[in-house]
Amino acid sequence: MKNITNKIPAAISDYITNHFKEDFLFDVTEVNEHTGHKVYSVAVSKDNFIYTLKFDANGKLVHEDTTQAYPADMHDESGYDEMPE
Repeated sequence: MKNITNKIPAAISDYITNHFKEDFLFDVTEVNEHTGHKVYSVAVSKDNFIYTLKFDANGKLVHEDTTQAYPADMHDESGYDEMPE
């Protein structure tokens, strides 16, 4: 994998600009999969979530995964306040 933020297809750049205007782009990588196809992986932080986007060589979005940037601490959830006696 290599960091290629200045060499991504225009379609990927347009997608990021249109969907994540003011958000934090923190990783763009180019990966040649075992099938021989080039895939671009992009990670963006927005509204306390991390979006991992995968684009094909033409810049078409092929997969999106969303995870919480800061998962809730188990001690903050109800039911964990008191220890059983």
